[in-house]
Amino acid sequence: MNIPKEIQESRIAWAASDAKRDSGLQEPQGIEKFCDLDYAGDGITEHLLDVYRPVQNGENLPVLISIHGGGWFYGDKELYRFYCMHMAELGFVVVNCNYRLAPEHPYPAAIADVCQVIRWTLAHRKQYTSNPHWFLVGDSAGAQLVSQYCILAGNAAYREQLDFATYDHTALNCGIYDMSLENIHKNIYTQEAAPEQQKLFEQVLTYMNSSFPPSYLMASVNDGLRPRTTPMQQRLEACGIPFTFAEYGEGVPSDSHVFHLNLYSENGKACNQAEADFFHRLEQQQTRHA
Repeated sequence: MNIPKEIQESRIAWAASDAKRDSGLQEPQGIEKFCDLDYAGDGITEHLLDVYRPVQNGENLPVLISIHGGGWFYGDKELYRFYCMHMAELGFVVVNCNYRLAPEHPYPAAIADVCQVIRWTLAHRKQYTSNPHWFLVGDSAGAQLVSQYCILAGNAAYREQLDFATYDHTALNCGIYDMSLENIHKNIYTQEAAPEQQKLFEQVLTYMNSSFPPSYLMASVNDGLRPRTTPMQQRLEACGIPFTFAEYGEGVPSDSHVFHLNLYSENGKACNQAEADFFHRLEQQQTRHA
């Protein structure tokens, strides 16, 4: 298919920016890797994932599933390996996945793949850990996909006839959530969607209810997408969902969109540690109440 010029240019520019951000990083010692696992059973690159865990005590840690960002048209697990291995060092068995990208694979390909990743993880996690707890983290478009998955999992009217797994807790980073505020008709992710599918996508936040999991909601004060966090904050409050909201980047203009992926950033490392602590606290609470 003919890829729009602006998409091609964005992919090239973003790849260069990400390579610059990660320049000089080395994969950490003490992390065990299980790479290129086929979560859909069809052998295509878009359906591969990696699992990372600490060599020491990795068999007893909770699972963290990471859904990458990139405007639904950019990104893959290779770009997230340093971040995901960093999260593994903070005490998780981390699942780092690819999913199908637009415009080659428009909506609902990405969210369907996220559901496949979660099904695969729940079916195979005992191969990697004895810990029953698992969490979701996503940034930017990945945060939207994580929130949409949780809404699908918790609302049968939205889910309709599809069978989705249950969930635990989430971290939503620098995301966009109220898709009715976006210019969806020009969005490369939805332009080929059937009208009823596009309507569901636009109205996804209205289907959010009290079954949405406790969440850590994060934004940067320097991010042009910061206002997109407010609708999610308002819905979490309206639905009575326990959540932690944190803003980062005051006085550090370079810590902008998805700054937490920058492992040279002090704010980024602080955010990642705070989210890890958030998950571990919830894990301990659930264990005590089990």
